[in-house]
Amino acid sequence: MVKSIALAGLLVLLLGLIIFQYIITSVPSLEPPITVSDARRVDDNNSLLVSLTGSEGRRFTLGLRGDIEEKPEEAALFFISRPTLVPYVYWPGFRSNDEKRVLNLLTSWEKNRKAPSEESEHAAYQIYSVLKDRN
Repeated sequence: MVKSIALAGLLVLLLGLIIFQYIITSVPSLEPPITVSDARRVDDNNSLLVSLTGSEGRRFTLGLRGDIEEKPEEAALFFISRPTLVPYVYWPGFRSNDEKRVLNLLTSWEKNRKAPSEESEHAAYQIYSVLKDRN
């Protein structure tokens, strides 16, 4: 009886950890209109960061690390899905389903935007272009 309870408890714990891992590594579906709230270039590690905000106020931060100008196919995508819950940086694989989900989110943003007027929108468009060409 004790072994059965312990095993059931272990299964519940493992299921909880799987759900938690999914929550912090999933690409959110932001409600349109999606806007670029922040963008910056970090020269130390050659990264480009962009924060997107949906109409409900939820933020999603993504970026590329690597030489975007010379070797865009080698630039690694990363994102932080829920920075208020756990500031976990997730690095999806090249051409993975998660990378395609980020591309779909950026495609939704790109379809509804006007001509790039700000530097932050230009940075988001650079990431969009790299992911679009790669996938």
